[in-house]
Amino acid sequence: MFHQQSFNKLQPWTSSRSVPWDARGRCYRASTESDMADLEDIDNLDGSPKAEYVDMAARHSWQDLELSYVKNPAAPSNGNSVRVPLVDSQPQEEVIDLSHTCYNLIFVSGRASVLAPMLAVAVGQFGMLWIVGWTSPEYFFESGQWVVPISDYWSVNAMKCLSMLLTLFRVSGEFKDAAKLYRVLAHRPAVQMTMQQRFLGFGAFILQYLVAVVVLLMAIQLILASTTPIATIGKLWVVFTTLDFDNYLCNFILFIFDCEHAFTWEARLQRRSARRLGGEPLRTWLLIYWAPVGVALACVCVSVYFNICPLTAVHYGAVRNQEPVLMLTSNMGLPQSCCAPQVIVPESDSLALDQSAGVQVSVPCVSPGEVGTGSRRPPRLYYVVVPDGRPSPSSLQVMEGRGGDGNRGLRYGHAEATPLQMRWWLTSHGFAPAVYEAMRKSGAGGLGLYQNTFPNLAEWTIGDFPWMARARIFVTAVNQDTGALSPSPVQSAVIMRKVCSAHCLRCDSEGACLACDSGYVLEEREQDQHQALATGHKFRVCLPCGDGCAQCHKSGPGRCDEGKCVLGRGLSLTGQCVPCAGSICSGCDEEATSLGGSAADSVGTPTELPCRRCPATFGLTKDRRSCEPCQVRGCRRCDALLDFCQECVEGSTLKNRSDGTRIVQDCLSCADHCSRCELLGEGRCDPERCDQGFSLTPTGVCAPCSMHCSNCSKAGPGHCDSGSCRAGYGLQGGTDCSKCQVEGCDVCDLSLGRCDVCREGFGLTPDRSCEACATACKRCTGAGVSPGCAECVPGFGLDAGRCLACADQCERCAVRGPGFCDEDSCSVGWVVRNVSGSGYICVRNKMPHSHDFG
Repeated sequence: MFHQQSFNKLQPWTSSRSVPWDARGRCYRASTESDMADLEDIDNLDGSPKAEYVDMAARHSWQDLELSYVKNPAAPSNGNSVRVPLVDSQPQEEVIDLSHTCYNLIFVSGRASVLAPMLAVAVGQFGMLWIVGWTSPEYFFESGQWVVPISDYWSVNAMKCLSMLLTLFRVSGEFKDAAKLYRVLAHRPAVQMTMQQRFLGFGAFILQYLVAVVVLLMAIQLILASTTPIATIGKLWVVFTTLDFDNYLCNFILFIFDCEHAFTWEARLQRRSARRLGGEPLRTWLLIYWAPVGVALACVCVSVYFNICPLTAVHYGAVRNQEPVLMLTSNMGLPQSCCAPQVIVPESDSLALDQSAGVQVSVPCVSPGEVGTGSRRPPRLYYVVVPDGRPSPSSLQVMEGRGGDGNRGLRYGHAEATPLQMRWWLTSHGFAPAVYEAMRKSGAGGLGLYQNTFPNLAEWTIGDFPWMARARIFVTAVNQDTGALSPSPVQSAVIMRKVCSAHCLRCDSEGACLACDSGYVLEEREQDQHQALATGHKFRVCLPCGDGCAQCHKSGPGRCDEGKCVLGRGLSLTGQCVPCAGSICSGCDEEATSLGGSAADSVGTPTELPCRRCPATFGLTKDRRSCEPCQVRGCRRCDALLDFCQECVEGSTLKNRSDGTRIVQDCLSCADHCSRCELLGEGRCDPERCDQGFSLTPTGVCAPCSMHCSNCSKAGPGHCDSGSCRAGYGLQGGTDCSKCQVEGCDVCDLSLGRCDVCREGFGLTPDRSCEACATACKRCTGAGVSPGCAECVPGFGLDAGRCLACADQCERCAVRGPGFCDEDSCSVGWVVRNVSGSGYICVRNKMPHSHDFG
């Protein structure tokens, strides 16, 4: 066997000596005679017989030997020469010092328990980079515009270049540590270590490498998104601090547990080939360092070329700052603080019933180009509902549905805008004409409306509005062609839904009552009038009417309107509801004429009024103090003695008879389905007194009409009068109702298979059938193309019985006729003009004049 002592004596050979080599072509030499003797006594390293020797007298150096090729005598003798390169097989040792980092600590310790805190630190590193680089809107949108890599100030650009170099220098150290660890793990022959240690080492390498790559890319984003030199340095400090988190943790662990000298922080790599020793580190360095750095530099070049930050492009697409849409904010100097989002709050019956009620929002904006020209798309408006008191969001935060503190809004979404007639919108929402005139001005303080900018409007409904919180609506707009955001969003007034006051049925969002319960009247509180004047809202509450009163809208609180006292009470001359005398009285309102201005006829105590009306089947006693049941069964109204009936209930008739001593009255029932039988008497019915759908028979009773018939008083039972069949049915020449055989027919009484009156959208033909009216005809007297239309659908006008189109973009031309347009009938974005040669038509509203808007 080959002893290590003999192997250690091998030195580079420079003299002319015979050199031993084994079957693998590996060469050895000795420096002394004794060494040569040792070599003669050993077998080859692979256990084969002793090697023969090659005369190297003609060689000048060991390097010559490395580059020479000789015939291997141990190879099979087949007539072919096998030439094998000779290399130095003396072991080469390289010592790699591993830095004291958490990643290397995981490897050298070989303990899985060390991986847990490292994973926590890695999560913290990625989390900080995600929060700073991805979720911080100020790194994407600042001072009302998107942040771009190229600044207008040379000092900022110079600081960005310097920071970029410092970042590359700092991250290169991290890549170097990762490369060392990788070389130890991937070395061949493999360094002796446990399987767990190798697994943890590869995990630590991947983690360290990913952190370094992410830090590099995120640093590029933060540096390119800086707008001041100080901000650039600050962001660079954040990157370096994040990158050093693992070093802080490692130093903490080594200090607390005093284990810095407990582990070996170096690795010895053994190699037999001196030539290959320098090739592997170069390839590792190219793979681990220059690959991510190259990607980062390419990212910088692309960002500078397109002038957009990398993460901005990833997150929001290819956006620019050209041609932003302007929201009409208060800082534009427009009169009356125009133009906040107009919010329409529906009336509520109660807070509990309106938790799912929504609000309607209307918001104008102005764009630098006219929508619809070329390929220009309309602006898109984003909104977010934010609790009152939270910081105001930027336009980017509104687009993301967040408040100024970064938290999600209560509600958020977007809506598409459409061209707007600005003057109409302003006047419909109560703004003075001066606002519109100010918008039309150009230059400082003016928008140059219809010259430099064009108005647009977005309207939408926010369902399930969060009424339990005081909230504001913030709205911004984005130019869908360039991606430019409005410099600042516009905000609404505070929207809230207060609990309705006591006895209030409906109230508005400010708590002002709109309708009260029965027995209460809406009144404005005197003590809150100053507050109402200050806020611009009337403070209305519900105050009670007088006792026993159901309504006092006219008379006011504490009193009662005429005829509105509850059952059993009557209205006194003082406006109070006083109990009626007796317990069954239905009305006892006091009349001034009956009292003659005094209370001489008053009955009972002053706390009650004499009864004047009794309910059905009851009669008023002579003393007018109570209502008693009539003594005649079925009697509806009787005299004060209660035994003389004046009127029977409906469906019965009064009959008087004498028993020899007195007159006896009875209320006898009429025939079924009869309301009165005074003429024909009991069990029969008077003419035309049968219920609907019934008719009087010759025997004096009520019998039903035919099916689908509402009246047969002339035709008799089982039949139907003309024109009394339900829609779609008719007599069709007979006396019973049957379904019309003509499609689209409403009345078909005259003959079978023919129609008398067609339903809407159909016209009657000469052969009495129904055909669809001509195109655009809503109601016609003739069908098809015959000139018989009586009414046209919107957008068409009537001309000699035909419906012809109005002017383009016109919705109504009933006055001026087809081909023209009536006043205020053009579509949005168009106005009526008297164009020479064309008459009154709709033209695009590019340069509106005062007479165009009435």
